[in-house]
Amino acid sequence: MTDRASRRSPSGAGASPGTEAGACRSTEMRKGYRAAWRTANVIFRLLFARRVHGAEFIPRRGGFIIACNHISFWDPPLVGATVPREVHFLAKEELFRNRAFGWLISSLNAIPIRRGPVDPGGIKAALQALRAGKGLVMFPEGGRVKEGALKPALPGVGLLSVKADVPVVPAYVRGSDTIRRAVARLTRIDIAFGEPCVPPPLRGGRENRELYRAVGEEVMNRIAELKGRIDAEA
Repeated sequence: MTDRASRRSPSGAGASPGTEAGACRSTEMRKGYRAAWRTANVIFRLLFARRVHGAEFIPRRGGFIIACNHISFWDPPLVGATVPREVHFLAKEELFRNRAFGWLISSLNAIPIRRGPVDPGGIKAALQALRAGKGLVMFPEGGRVKEGALKPALPGVGLLSVKADVPVVPAYVRGSDTIRRAVARLTRIDIAFGEPCVPPPLRGGRENRELYRAVGEEVMNRIAELKGRIDAEA
């Protein structure tokens, strides 16, 4: 994979590394989503200290994937509130079984996906969003990892990036699994983004499986680099 992202913030809209997420200016949002985005940022600002690193790496236009580690159910709203664009989310299908909650997260662009083998329906919906120029937040490890160590990526992130031909922005969240300590101001929440990874061209046949694996491996390596840097600064 290659890099094509510049360290310069596109259109000057991004927050500088190490800033509060509320400094990011929201763009391309429906009214309802924008209201939820602003409300979440106000609540998070009141509840705990939050530092955002590398927000300038988030593309301001076109389709893209944010691939993040996953340590807490707080991660989706934290990452979503940090991104200054309306994004979609891949969410496990079990979350949609409750009608009220399912309606809520659907209104915020959650896409149900079955965990385990590749889910054709979820993948199709995600590809449609990416090809329409939307952003997508996903957790390539396939679920929460409570031990803190990173797991290998499942094929989904590579498949989506290669088939939709969109960059993957690696992201790392620290502190969301100790939210009570953060509310007590004993620690802070860190959210870091790295340079986007650009996928190689689609090949065809069985070669693509290896391609998806290689993309996922590169993404997890980038997340590991972010983890090492942010953990060392804490």
